[in-house]
Amino acid sequence: MKTSDSKLLVGLAIGIAVGAAVGYLVASDKGEELLEELKDMAGKAKEGFNSAVAKAKETGQEALRAVKEGKDEAVKAAQGTLSE
Repeated sequence: MKTSDSKLLVGLAIGIAVGAAVGYLVASDKGEELLEELKDMAGKAKEGFNSAVAKAKETGQEALRAVKEGKDEAVKAAQGTLSE
């Protein structure tokens, strides 16, 4: 048997095993519980991600404000130096 043929057969066997396991879990009560737990975990992950994005956005806006204020102060200082 060629190496590519054996890889194909191994891939098919793994695919069949994974498909059978997923089918069993989805069809059983434990599978429904597992799917509910996964949905809850995904929801919590989404909330955490959204919270992190909001915090990063807020931090970025604060940094931008600080830079603008610093720029304004530097411009005023430079204008004062030039007028002297």
